[in-house]
Amino acid sequence: MKINELIVIIFFLGTFPGISQSSTYVDDEGVFRWVKDHSEIRLFGANYTLPFAHGFRAINYIGEDHKKAIDDDVYHMARLGLDAFRIHVWDAEISDVQGNLIPSAQLDLLDYTLFKMKERGFKTIVTPFKVGDNGYPEKPFPAPGFSAALSKPETYSDETILLKQERYFTQFLNHINPYTGIAYKNDPDIIALEINNEPQHDHGEIATKYINRMVEVIRRTGFENPIFYNVSERSEFIDAYCKANIQGCTFQWYPTGLVYNKELKGNYLPNVDVYNIPFKDNKDFKNKARAIYEFDPADVATSYLYPAMARSFREAKFQFAAQFAYEPLALSYANTEYQTHYLNLVYTPSKAISLMIASQIFHEMSGGQSFGRYPQNKKFGNTRLDTDRDISEYNSHDKFYYTNSTESEPVAVSEIKHIAGVGTSSVVKYSGTGAYFLDKIDSGIWRLEVLPDVLWVNDPFKKPSLSKAVAVIKWNEQWMDINIEDLGADFSIVPLNDGNTYEPNASLTQFNVVPGTYLLRKKDADKEIKSSQVLRGIQLNEYVAPRENIDRVYVVHQPEKKEVENRDIQLTAKVVAPNKISKVEVVWPSGYHKTANYEMSKKDAFTYSVSIPKEQIKGGTFSYYIVVHTDKKPITFPNTIEGSPEDWDFISEDKYEIQIVNNDPVVVLFDANENIENTIWPRQWKAVNYKGRITSGKFLSDKKLSLYIDDLNAEIPDMTFKIWIGDKIKKWQEMVMGTNKLIVTGSSGDKEIQKVQIALQLTNGNVFGKIVEMKNTPKPIEVKFNELQKVPQVLLPRPYPVFQPYWFESNDEGQFDASKIEALQISVGPGIPTENHSENQQLELQKIYLE
Repeated sequence: MKINELIVIIFFLGTFPGISQSSTYVDDEGVFRWVKDHSEIRLFGANYTLPFAHGFRAINYIGEDHKKAIDDDVYHMARLGLDAFRIHVWDAEISDVQGNLIPSAQLDLLDYTLFKMKERGFKTIVTPFKVGDNGYPEKPFPAPGFSAALSKPETYSDETILLKQERYFTQFLNHINPYTGIAYKNDPDIIALEINNEPQHDHGEIATKYINRMVEVIRRTGFENPIFYNVSERSEFIDAYCKANIQGCTFQWYPTGLVYNKELKGNYLPNVDVYNIPFKDNKDFKNKARAIYEFDPADVATSYLYPAMARSFREAKFQFAAQFAYEPLALSYANTEYQTHYLNLVYTPSKAISLMIASQIFHEMSGGQSFGRYPQNKKFGNTRLDTDRDISEYNSHDKFYYTNSTESEPVAVSEIKHIAGVGTSSVVKYSGTGAYFLDKIDSGIWRLEVLPDVLWVNDPFKKPSLSKAVAVIKWNEQWMDINIEDLGADFSIVPLNDGNTYEPNASLTQFNVVPGTYLLRKKDADKEIKSSQVLRGIQLNEYVAPRENIDRVYVVHQPEKKEVENRDIQLTAKVVAPNKISKVEVVWPSGYHKTANYEMSKKDAFTYSVSIPKEQIKGGTFSYYIVVHTDKKPITFPNTIEGSPEDWDFISEDKYEIQIVNNDPVVVLFDANENIENTIWPRQWKAVNYKGRITSGKFLSDKKLSLYIDDLNAEIPDMTFKIWIGDKIKKWQEMVMGTNKLIVTGSSGDKEIQKVQIALQLTNGNVFGKIVEMKNTPKPIEVKFNELQKVPQVLLPRPYPVFQPYWFESNDEGQFDASKIEALQISVGPGIPTENHSENQQLELQKIYLE
């Protein structure tokens, strides 16, 4: 063979889409590395599932274009500095009953998504196989593939189904992506495969055989990058998994459980303080790479948990982590894809910037590095977490990112090159509610990107519907003040993005701005800049934001349940309307056919407030309406009724109501006669069996929280629940400081005596409590503050996977401080002897208060 013929053959084999070329590997120490330079892999990003299932269908429902939606979302994920993508494929939507790959709209969108991710520099872990239906949150929809009706145990040993899987894996990996021209098996940006999504094994030997069989099929296609397998779903078979021919293990982390069906309140940093791997010293596990295929603090709106999770991941030596799941921009107004998760740059700006911060942390920390335990680790590296003000902040020599208004100064003002934030800081003051980005292009030349204002109008974690908005977008004109040394006080502002004709005029450093991208140029900076120029993977004139989507007037207002007599009442509401708002006022009946009204003052983009003088408050209840005036008819709340209470024919029985109470030094923490909105019950596997409900006596005022526990014969002989009361403590801070004891009123039900630990959880993670004995005759039990002892915090909702810690013990040596109370922690288990665990346990609670 001639030399030139050999060169042609080698070139052909090296570029043919069916020939695999490895881009990653796992070394003997279990470190995931790049082939090109043997450096350690560190990738942080998100799952994104629009090509399949509900995401695919919902885009059809609202009449949007799938590929345009993908373009928009991939841009925003890149804008956040993410570089990891993980997707579990709904194989039932791209295969037939025999396991053959079939052309489908979903397969085309998977190809397109992988192509767009590749363009933006993302690296991907693909999970090709998912057993189960494609319905959530809808009912299951017909799908052609064989796995749609499978149960997971059938997957691993039924020969017919195994042969179908072999056929599917072979054709899937040999599939050539028409957008990239590369077969999946040969795509260097598909850095690993995870065989299937969340397997549920019952037998270790079968698990090993199944894994090895699938690995052999995958390798026969020519795929050479590492193969991972999930070990956290059924971790009791870790030995069986690690005996198989895999190079890595995948885990998930849901530190606040899943599907609480409403927003969780409180500080959950203790839940994310450490990622526990109980088998980390297993010799066969030590040489496996570690990846987090899904994570999210579900049902939580705060913006300081992602950075703490990234820190815990690196301490546990994870090298790939993908949040689940980035909500498509087109669906984020309703958050229907996964109601328990809510992350989108436009609709959840503070959470999104916190994920951006988390990515910085993940990339800069070394594997195994530790910053100690909470609460001492709220400041670590370049990051600061503030639970009181809901801030996470990244402050390095050239970057300054913050999730809400901060008073911190950049550590190196003259060197700063990148700013991302929400709210106001020492370098950027902004009146809007959306996120913004400032990136240095050259000396004296910066790119500014401003996203529109957003307002949450409903709890995004409740049952979803495409017909119910949870958040709305408003394109307001806002003011901004930029104080960057490199720009100085004399700079021009030119719009960059298509369709943006707004040209702000800066007065010194302050100017008005509408959503869009802009070029900021210092007076003497004359370097030519083209709008098509690329900076950090972003074209300068790129911009993505949704249209305004306000379908009606919204008032977001939750009145205080109680106010003290002889004091003014402060009322605050967030208001938005599709038309210009001319006035918002509080109106209440003041006599026969008479009303009184006070106009509310506008404080920011959406916030209105007013102080109602104490002289205007009569009787034991203050009942009122909020009326919004636009160029159309007024709208009255809480019932969203057209018209005003001042109209003669206005009819509405419902009003906002506040109970006026006397100034007794009593702070009620729990009252069974009130709606218990923030009770957190345990929902963990292998837990005690219990029934907890509100029951009534002969009178409505005789309600009690009744708890019945079959026995305490469980893996952890403890039944704990919590009631979040942080808002009450903040509201009644003055009264709280005047109390010195805790009063508990209740009984032991049908039992003669019931031991129960009543504890108070503080914002710093400390919990102080005491075991008391409840009798079957209701009687107040008094616990003085100086009798409270430090006890472990039970992490609720229960973190997943199940091997995460049950208890958290803060290393803060601080003493009990009633002003820092955020939750009641009530436990049945402490103090009960083991020999009594087989007995039923009963508890009836009526009231708990400070005095």
